Amino acid sequence: MLYIGNFSYNDDTDSKDNYCLMPIVVEAENADEAMEKFAAHLHEVRKTSDLLDGAHEIYLDSLTELEGVPSDPVICQWQKIVPAMDGLCSITSALPVADEDSDLANAYAWGDEDDEHEHVDDLEELDENELADQEPFLLFE
Repeated sequence: MLYIGNFSYNDDTDSKDNYCLMPIVVEAENADEAMEKFAAHLHEVRKTSDLLDGAHEIYLDSLTELEGVPSDPVICQWQKIVPAMDGLCSITSALPVADEDSDLANAYAWGDEDDEHEHVDDLEELDENELADQEPFLLFE
C-alpha cells in the first residue's frame, strides 16, 4: 500500500508566525509500518541536513492510504491556515471529496487512547480547541 503522511511544524528559527507543511509518501504493508518509516526518515533528515533545524514538534495532520496508484486524481488533504489567539491554526480534512463507494483510498485519525490509530470513513474538521490539544507525532530536542 502507499501511504501519504501530511506533516506540519512551526519553524522556531523564524521570529514570525509560520507553518511548514511537509507531505511524505512511503510504501508499507500497513499504517504502523508506514509510521515507523516516516519517523525513521524524519530523524535521518534531521541528522543529515538543515531542513528541520527549526522543527521541534512535528505533527501528523492526516494519513491517507492508497491501495494502488490511482488512475484518476485524488485530493489527499485539504488544509487551511488561519489566525488563532496564539499564532496560526490549521484546519485539515483528509480525502475531502473522495467517492464514498471507492475502496482505493482510506484516511486514518489518531485518538488519545494509547496513541492508537483508527480507520475513519467520514473525517470532520477539527475545531480550534481540538487542534490545540493535538499531540506531536515526533519531538526533537
